[in-house]
Amino acid sequence: MRYMKKSEHSKVIANEWQYPKDSTRIREELLNEQKGFCAYSERYIKKTDAIDVEHFDPRLKHTESDSYWNWYTVLHWMNIRKPRKIEPFEPILKPYSDDLQQRIKYQYGQFLAVNSTDREAENLIDYLRWNSPELTEERQKHIRRIRVVQRLCGEDQEAFFDHLLNDPDNLSFFSALSVELDLPDALIEKINRI
Repeated sequence: MRYMKKSEHSKVIANEWQYPKDSTRIREELLNEQKGFCAYSERYIKKTDAIDVEHFDPRLKHTESDSYWNWYTVLHWMNIRKPRKIEPFEPILKPYSDDLQQRIKYQYGQFLAVNSTDREAENLIDYLRWNSPELTEERQKHIRRIRVVQRLCGEDQEAFFDHLLNDPDNLSFFSALSVELDLPDALIEKINRI
């Protein structure tokens, strides 16, 4: 969820890039803004991964209303598994909403609405398939790998933190990772500044 943020100061806006004419530039800049991570899955995007400029609301694609606020760089795998129609998921929380972090939490291996009556948050979770079996399994595998490194570092927390920060791939699935490993606020702040 941390890679869905948008900025009014984006180069995409400043340069008035348009999709599909400037799709390569848009993809590169969005990936830069997202710190190299898939906006939807939070998995680090590797050089060999297929990635797309994804249109959150597919109804806007190729219309005057389609813009930076609707575009995300995502793994192709995530893009093709997202439903093609958004209407069954309305009302829906916008992924760039300022209160996203306060309305959605990660708990017991799943993403959940903080308030069980928050239909918009639940619809966003379902629409982006954050709790799909495939994505849940990949998140859990990654967390297990990082836990092994944590155990190997033993009491040397600095060595563990250095390992996490040494390779962006270690920070994949960060929302889940930070909860599952109970990462200290100081480390989370440091990672957020990256």
